[in-house]
Amino acid sequence: MPTSLAPVDIANAALSKIGNQAINSLTDQTSQAALQCNQNWQLAYLEVSRATRWNCILNTAILNAVAQTPLPGCAPPVNPATWAPFTTYQADTYLTYGGYYYLVEYTYTSTNNFTNDLTTGVLVQTNLPTNQPFFPPNGSEYPSGWNYAYALPADFQLLCALNDNTYWGYQYYGDSTSDYEIIGANLYCDESQAVIQYVNNVTDTTRFDSMFVSALTFKLASMIATPLRQDGGMMEKECLVEYKNALKEARTKNAGERQQRRFNLIGSSLFNKARYGGSNG
Repeated sequence: MPTSLAPVDIANAALSKIGNQAINSLTDQTSQAALQCNQNWQLAYLEVSRATRWNCILNTAILNAVAQTPLPGCAPPVNPATWAPFTTYQADTYLTYGGYYYLVEYTYTSTNNFTNDLTTGVLVQTNLPTNQPFFPPNGSEYPSGWNYAYALPADFQLLCALNDNTYWGYQYYGDSTSDYEIIGANLYCDESQAVIQYVNNVTDTTRFDSMFVSALTFKLASMIATPLRQDGGMMEKECLVEYKNALKEARTKNAGERQQRRFNLIGSSLFNKARYGGSNG
């Protein structure tokens, strides 16, 4: 449950860990302790929030797709000409004939017979119908290696699950979570819909639960210990050990608050859905 602690309360908890007096405000310019806490507060919080799945600051989002630039040769041609006899065609352009795309290998003037042009090697069939995109035989048509790209939320910190809402029904099929890759500010995957669970950047410290506060306290204490104590890093090392222990305990607790969905053979049966509307008889 939330602790309702203010940032200065957490900072004072960190100061107490290293034997320092409490402060009245993080913005107190006359206090070296306040200056150190204020300087390291944001980085400490970001590192802790990125360290594991924190249910207290978990959020969900339906991501918006962003356009990708196809690899050369993978984009469908724009208004390709239909092959015609005795017509000059430029190299590296596409033609259509019989419902398929063909690539012109070099500039030439067509004969009166399409088969002749094809067998001489001036045309290369793509083996893709004109009503299909130019996907390569394996992998993606985009440099990312994925077929879809989605913009991550501005407050994104850590991805916990992608398409964990997937259900076995008429529209979506798949495992409990989808494969993905994060590159920069985008998430890439092979799914036409991206619904995520993620740890978000929360500025309201009253949402932090006790385990998050404990980890944040030790992390902040480790960052301010040496500048304030001047002890050669001894207290910093001790605080880091406690921080790692706090993370282990938090990972166990947060994982225990998430119930895995079970695959329901009856509920997922398309035959059963069609006949009984998804009921078990």
